[in-house]
Amino acid sequence: MFSSFLITFRETLEAAIVIGIILTFLSKTNQNIFKKFVWQGIGAGIGLSIVLAFILDTFFGGFEGKTEEIFEGVLMLVTVGFLTWMIMWVHKQKDVAKRLKEKIALHTKEGYGLGVFMLIASSVFREGVETVLYLKASSIAGASNQLLGAIIGIIFALTLSYILFRWAIKTNLSLVFNITSIFLLFFAAGLLAHGVHEFQEAGVLPIFSFDPIFNISHILDHKSTLGSMLRVVFGYSSRPTLFELISYGSYFIFIFWLQKVTDQTLVKRSV
Repeated sequence: MFSSFLITFRETLEAAIVIGIILTFLSKTNQNIFKKFVWQGIGAGIGLSIVLAFILDTFFGGFEGKTEEIFEGVLMLVTVGFLTWMIMWVHKQKDVAKRLKEKIALHTKEGYGLGVFMLIASSVFREGVETVLYLKASSIAGASNQLLGAIIGIIFALTLSYILFRWAIKTNLSLVFNITSIFLLFFAAGLLAHGVHEFQEAGVLPIFSFDPIFNISHILDHKSTLGSMLRVVFGYSSRPTLFELISYGSYFIFIFWLQKVTDQTLVKRSV
């Protein structure tokens, strides 16, 4: 439940902030005529996300055996890619509110309502895609009570967003995003290791004679209540294979390297 709460809270908050910035700008500039495109964009983004969830669930239900294991592995790798992209996107955002206002000002100046619609729809759909993929991947990994966690996450995010824009409370959102990014890093690393495990089960990747590297099931089995929760949230395994350990550790190395490269690029652009 915690993982679904965190992912829906994070994604809903990101989308709500974008929507809030745009609605506030339209209100302050007396361009309320464009608000209908905002609400239409929200509806379109949510609708497309629901369609994606339906398609994913339909296709997934038709796989069995080795094909199902390969599909699960691919789904987890794709989800890791989206989570990584989301983490890095937030990491390199500077003056996002300013840029959003500039885009909306350009669209409204030209009377381009479709531009406002597309901006909102793409933002909501992007968050929806990430949410759908992660919830599906985490359900394969053994997550439970996802619907409850997702609902609570959405309510919390919408409540915080309303408070922020209704009473203009100064909240350090960068701190919120940084904290959630840490958890998302562990989520992504765990999904990557789980995806590798699925490929090994399907025979796409080899299982060596010395696998698992170690076995601490007698201390905490990943199939136990606590162990399964840690497996979903942090990718814990009481019997990891060599490839699982390598993929898990390599992901953190890759992320730190990617952040360093991104920071260097941003510094060069600002000079």
